[in-house]
Amino acid sequence: MIRTFPKDFVFGAATSAFQVEGGAREGGRGACCWDGFLQRPDKGFDGEEASDFFHRYREDIERSREFNLQALTISIAWPRIFPAPDGRVNEAGLQYYSDLIDTCLKNGIEPYVVLYHFDTPLYLFQKGDWLAQETAEAFLQYARVCFERFGSRVRHWITLKDPFTLASGQYITGLFPPNEKFAVSKAVEMMHRMMLAHSRAVRLYKSMKLPGKIGIAHRLEAAYPIKWQPANTLAADLEDTLANEFLLDATLAGGYRPETLRKINRILRYEGRSFVPNEAEIEVLTEAAGLTDFLGVNYYSSHFIEYYDGENKVVHNAQGKKGTSTFAIRGIGRRIHKTEVPSTDWDWSIFPSGLYDMLLRIRDNYPAKPIFITENGIGIHEQLQDGSVQDDRRIDYIRQHLNAVLDAMDEGVEVKGYFIWSLMDALSWTNGYEKRYGLFYVDYETQQRYPKKSMYWYKDLAAKRIMLTVNAIQTKGVD
Repeated sequence: MIRTFPKDFVFGAATSAFQVEGGAREGGRGACCWDGFLQRPDKGFDGEEASDFFHRYREDIERSREFNLQALTISIAWPRIFPAPDGRVNEAGLQYYSDLIDTCLKNGIEPYVVLYHFDTPLYLFQKGDWLAQETAEAFLQYARVCFERFGSRVRHWITLKDPFTLASGQYITGLFPPNEKFAVSKAVEMMHRMMLAHSRAVRLYKSMKLPGKIGIAHRLEAAYPIKWQPANTLAADLEDTLANEFLLDATLAGGYRPETLRKINRILRYEGRSFVPNEAEIEVLTEAAGLTDFLGVNYYSSHFIEYYDGENKVVHNAQGKKGTSTFAIRGIGRRIHKTEVPSTDWDWSIFPSGLYDMLLRIRDNYPAKPIFITENGIGIHEQLQDGSVQDDRRIDYIRQHLNAVLDAMDEGVEVKGYFIWSLMDALSWTNGYEKRYGLFYVDYETQQRYPKKSMYWYKDLAAKRIMLTVNAIQTKGVD
């Protein structure tokens, strides 16, 4: 079967400043929370050089044009703009991103600019990161400077990427600095404060009468009961509320619905805590929900959940050895591998049905907003052979998920574009450089780029907007 994409559907790729830039000690950049964390001996990798996008962005953007990409998500490194707590703006950092944006536009690449992708300046992180009010105030100042400097050229802004991933990594799994585990109440409070910061940035942007659009990107991964039993169904519902519904309510509903708060507080009772937002905060969320122009959806996998009331346990699959991960949180549930669902070497389910279900769920439960798939991709162990990488697994993965997107569009969901994670191989927050996602292979010894087979496939898709469906996929969930 042949399927076609609308003429205005955007084909792009994604990057993230800390994961690709390098140049950590150049251009007046200050320290961020990840620098020292990744330089510990037990990590074995850091972001000092990364993929050297800091020096090579011009050639990377020119290649993007040559391969028919229409858009790139780029994030601004907050510590490049405000490197120190004295409030001084780093002009060299602003100039770097100004040149980067101009290079995109000169090559016909639309920059989708992310204000924040996990790289809190170290001086703010040490004061409590997003749990401290000072961080939200500093973020609004930072956003204002970016809007003023780049707002006439940037037509798509993303305030924050992946609030749940960050909150979970910092306070549930302990994989992100500051390495706390099982503090779900802190994760909830942090997400709430990030949503308030997002909302205030949206209000600021709209008050400045700039010509573009502004939204937020959430990592949204569906949760299903491993078996259709009441306890498992409740566990899946609770995980979904924590990871998805809480943030979708804040972004699109303009506040937390009573049922969402009831379930969040059921989770938090295991810590003897509760979450009760005040009326003034809800007013901020409500106003911003009406002003937000679009929603970004980052999707990689879904989860199959069983009821769990044992001890908290998280084991991270750091090396890509399939079957070694564990995620079990008392009062929520335990993630179980479903044998009929394939998975990556890092135990992430390959389940495009979850993306379809999530898109329809947003359509059915929230006010309509245009949606961009702001991240989707697969991490693979890969080797360069004769100057190329035959990554047919990536092509199949992308094809399946684009079919899920088209299925959702057939059902009336307004999806405006798709961004592959990632443009090039990049630093993984928890897996270093072995886990490769890029359309371009990066030889980290030389920093040379090599287009993978998937890049040529995607180039053809972006040019013709026609996709041949080789294998039909099921987009109605699994029993």
